[in-house]
Amino acid sequence: MDFLADTNILVRLFTQDDKEQFEKVSEMLDSGDFQIIVSSPVIIETCWVLKSHYKHSNVDVGNALLSLSQIDNIIFEEDYMKDALRLFVEKGNVDIVDCYLSAKSKTINMPVVTWDSDFKKLGCEYYKPNQL
Repeated sequence: MDFLADTNILVRLFTQDDKEQFEKVSEMLDSGDFQIIVSSPVIIETCWVLKSHYKHSNVDVGNALLSLSQIDNIIFEEDYMKDALRLFVEKGNVDIVDCYLSAKSKTINMPVVTWDSDFKKLGCEYYKPNQL
């Protein structure tokens, strides 16, 4: 059976701050009877929760989520989310949404329009509105 994961499922897996919930999710994954689909908004919210509430770094959060994507019965809904997480890890102090937009921009070959100068670091085509 397939399920869409909510953010709290991923947060429990990483923080293990509720042992009972962590064990239930772990058992579910270990059984192999379930496939967990993880949407990009859930990954983005997980990054925000782990950074803001739990004070983890981009590197720790990004690497943890990338390792999660290696589990056979966990499927990231959008493949380029892995590219976004790699940027999130490599570039350090950038926002996960900017990394996501950069990865999606490259995948679908569409530039980003933004006022944000962080896109210089992300290697995608982008324009400021006053350049158009």
